[in-house]
Amino acid sequence: MKDLYKTIAEVFRMKVEDIHDDLGPGDIENWDSLGQMRLICALESRYRITFEIAEMFEILTIGDIKKILTRKGVR
Repeated sequence: MKDLYKTIAEVFRMKVEDIHDDLGPGDIENWDSLGQMRLICALESRYRITFEIAEMFEILTIGDIKKILTRKGVR
């Protein structure tokens, strides 16, 4: 899961060092509904997984993404 912050930084055009688990859509300028879909697509591609619709709605913070990835077996 070491590439998670890098993927998020690429999607939202941020510095990796500015990313932490408590950040969510209210904290990241481009994290709107379209940004959410871009992030999901990037994560699915990077980790070769598929997010269920319900899981997409679970994502309120970067920490939530980590929890979902862990459930899907991503390390």
